[in-house]
Amino acid sequence: MKRALLAALLLAGACKKKSADSAEQRSQRMEGLTLSQSEKGQPSWTLKSPLAILREDSKTATLTEPVMEFYKKGKAVSRVTALTGEVATETNDVKLSSAVALDSFEDKSHLTTTELLYNSARGRFTTTADILVQRPEGVLRGKGLEANPDLSEIRIFDQRSVLSGAPR
Repeated sequence: MKRALLAALLLAGACKKKSADSAEQRSQRMEGLTLSQSEKGQPSWTLKSPLAILREDSKTATLTEPVMEFYKKGKAVSRVTALTGEVATETNDVKLSSAVALDSFEDKSHLTTTELLYNSARGRFTTTADILVQRPEGVLRGKGLEANPDLSEIRIFDQRSVLSGAPR
C-alpha cells in the first residue's frame, strides 16, 4: 500500500496566510517544500520545490522550479525538472510545465516537453504535448505519450520521426 508523507520544511517566517477580497481565498507561502511517497518502507519518489503556494480552497500547491526524483530499491533512477508545477494535495498527482526535462539514469534517456502529468496512483507520466526523446541509440519525436518514470516503457501516441544514432 502506498503511503504519502508531506513534509513541509519551512524557514523561519516563511509561512504566511493571505486573505484576498471577500472570497477569503486562503493560501500559504512555503519555502523548501518536500513531498515524498514510499511503498513498503522504500521511497518511491520525492518532490522538492524551493517555493510553493498552498491554496486551501482548491487543495493544490503551485510550485516554482520543482524537481522530482524516482527510486527503485532505494536507488535514484530518474529525475524530472520544470520551471513551474502544481500538485494536488489530496492525490499527490503532479502537473509539470514549462521546460520540462526528464532524465533516466539507467538507460541515459532524456525527454523534453512543455507539459508532463504524473499520476501518483498509476505511477505513470502522460502528456498530449509535443515530445522529444533522446537515447544513445537514436532520437524520437512525437506528440503525446505515456511512460513510466525511468523511461524504460514509453508509448508515443503520434510518433513523427526516428533518427538512428543521432548525437545528443
